[in-house]
Amino acid sequence: MTSEITTGGVAGSTPAARSRVGELIFVGVILAFSIVALIMVGAIREPMGSSNVIGARVVPYAVCALLLVTSAAAIVAVLRGDVGRPDEGEDIDAEARTSWLTVLRLSLSFASLIVVIPLAGWPAAVTVLFTGASLALGAASWWKALLLGAGLGVLTQVVFGLGLGLSLPPFGTVLPGVFGG
Repeated sequence: MTSEITTGGVAGSTPAARSRVGELIFVGVILAFSIVALIMVGAIREPMGSSNVIGARVVPYAVCALLLVTSAAAIVAVLRGDVGRPDEGEDIDAEARTSWLTVLRLSLSFASLIVVIPLAGWPAAVTVLFTGASLALGAASWWKALLLGAGLGVLTQVVFGLGLGLSLPPFGTVLPGVFGG
């Protein structure tokens, strides 16, 4: 009886070594992003005479520092040989091919935000995004997806735009004329 060991393997062409290289690349990219973000946090400007004790940079510095520490720890763990075991495909069909049409539809749904937010505002853009993504992922009823998207758009506008005071345009450039505003 043989058992597969996934930790402490030697470099070579074994599946564990290939997995280690992929994990090192992924964690290396995260480490690079955390370093760039840490540098860019210094460019955050705080208003002169602000009475805030903490300031606008504290949370971004904390998040970047945590990201930097965890990515460095992950690199050390991968170099020590602590790589994850590959999925066995329990819940997936290993022979299924990528549906590029679905990927294209999802990409277009997300790209629609670029056009719809300035023209029609945040709630309409969320409605288009949610409806398009739902239909791309196989929603059975387009009108339910549309209603849920509209509800989600209005809810996020109320919570984040009105409640928290974030700058989410409620109407854009086209809809004020429709509503007489």
